[in-house]
Amino acid sequence: MRALAEVMGISPMKPYHYFRDKEEILVAAVIRAFNHFIAAVEGSSRAHGSPLEQAEAKRRAYVDFALAEPDAYRIMFEMPYPDLVKYPELAETVERARQAMRRSMDLLVSENIIAGDPSTLGYVFWCCLHGPVSLYLAGKLDSLAQLETLLELAMKGLLAGLKPAAV
Repeated sequence: MRALAEVMGISPMKPYHYFRDKEEILVAAVIRAFNHFIAAVEGSSRAHGSPLEQAEAKRRAYVDFALAEPDAYRIMFEMPYPDLVKYPELAETVERARQAMRRSMDLLVSENIIAGDPSTLGYVFWCCLHGPVSLYLAGKLDSLAQLETLLELAMKGLLAGLKPAAV
């Protein structure tokens, strides 16, 4: 808290005028990060085009968000959350983000571009985004070009492997 207060240029006790404890501060930071993420993802989904083009726009928004706001990305996806039952606003915000990402899967499945349960597919695609993005943010990849190559290969492979069976 002292380090946070120092960065903010306030006394170490000032945050406690607004928040009960450090956990409440973390919850507020996570909610704020998710709201920025949701705005970016939902903004991208307004793109016109085919379901695949819309899904690609959402993928791009996800990556762009992570690269532009790596600290927000880390607190959203790499840190454990406080108890969601204790913080229903956080639970609601996390669910809104999940739904924003899942809508692409719903559309791809309904248009018979891929087959499977949209909820499960949402997690599969998320894993394929999160891994390379996290590696890049941790400095484990050589370049942004390498990140883009990994993401492109992962998405092409998933789309090819999830094509509906020919009838």
